[in-house]
Amino acid sequence: MKVVVLGAGLIGVATAYYLWRDGHEVEVIDEEAHPASVTSYANACLISASRALPWPTPTAGTTAWRALTDSSAPMRITKPFDPALWRWGREFMSYANTSDYQRLTRAKLTFARFCQTELESTLQETGVDCGYQRNGLLYVCRSEATMVAAHARALLVGEHGNKTRVLSRDDVIALEPSLAASTVVGGTFAPSDAQGDSRAFTRALATWLAGRGVKFVWGEAVIARLTQRAQKYELHTSKGQINADAFVIALGPKTPQFGRMLGVHVPIYPVKGYSATVPIKDLTRAPKLGGICEDSLIAHCPLQSESGPVMRITTGAVFSGQDASFRASDFARHREHFEALFPGALDWSNPSVEHWACQRPMTPSSLPIIQQHRFDNLYWNRGQGHIGWTMSCGSGRVMADLVAGRSPSFDLSDMQKFPA
Repeated sequence: MKVVVLGAGLIGVATAYYLWRDGHEVEVIDEEAHPASVTSYANACLISASRALPWPTPTAGTTAWRALTDSSAPMRITKPFDPALWRWGREFMSYANTSDYQRLTRAKLTFARFCQTELESTLQETGVDCGYQRNGLLYVCRSEATMVAAHARALLVGEHGNKTRVLSRDDVIALEPSLAASTVVGGTFAPSDAQGDSRAFTRALATWLAGRGVKFVWGEAVIARLTQRAQKYELHTSKGQINADAFVIALGPKTPQFGRMLGVHVPIYPVKGYSATVPIKDLTRAPKLGGICEDSLIAHCPLQSESGPVMRITTGAVFSGQDASFRASDFARHREHFEALFPGALDWSNPSVEHWACQRPMTPSSLPIIQQHRFDNLYWNRGQGHIGWTMSCGSGRVMADLVAGRSPSFDLSDMQKFPA
């Protein structure tokens, strides 16, 4: 069967791999010139399966109020009167209760572990090199308040099979000696979490697939047209109509716009995050492990670039509609908080410092949409949000199951669904 995948980010390329593995004729279409050029271009690169917790919590109301009123908050709302945000927010708040939080926590943590196993299988089967290391992630605390919260989080994820060690300051420094000059008071360590260059993975896997017959079409936007009183549809690029037996929509934060062309409301809102990629000038002062500061919610991950070792630093969750722009001032917190942990490690004045902002496709439940919907041959694989790297291969495998008519490899009953 011929299957066309729309979108060549992490999710689209991973889906193409599993469809190819099933023996389908696969074609991937993307309006960019290369794989992983938007949301998957410069993300945190952390495989944080132990931290895959849902965003709607019983205290989400307090978080939302701070997002509206505190410009220094990690989560901010800069477009409060956006009707799309209000619609998304109403469903988000409907999950902000103890019962749904427990249900979504179980589903998201279990799915993240399943996805990490699939990612590791894909790496082994293809030999793709992305610097993947399953040597754990370190989550550090600079205050007693965040230490208390981190301990509670460790207990919660432990109930769902995620081993997490609670660490004293001495324990943290033993794991990461470069933190000795910081004011860290303790933290947690998740030994099964991992790190790797997600852009390198996506592009290498796309090259691997292209060498095995998967067709990639670049620089082409896809337009959907409803026909015959909206009972059928056609997909077109500038080169004409696209014909296939099945289509998988993996367009990231652009999925809602595509859905509108088909008369479908897709429960996804774009949430902007920022990243800085900075050359390392002193390896002795730089962290060896990836991790997150629990106080600032800034993540860091050491990577190897063509020009040498670099540090990827990410933060932010900004509800700004379709605005993906950024300014130099948006990265001040990256430098301030990283330097507080690892002073003197990075070359911030280097001209190769790269700043980036992208929108991540968040669903109200913070679980992805993996389902067939509206038309028999139209499938949706979107909404992995801020952990698309973690969820990429597992999402691809389950989507291939659906296209093939098999029972899904993972129970999808708690995943985000389209509105009834």
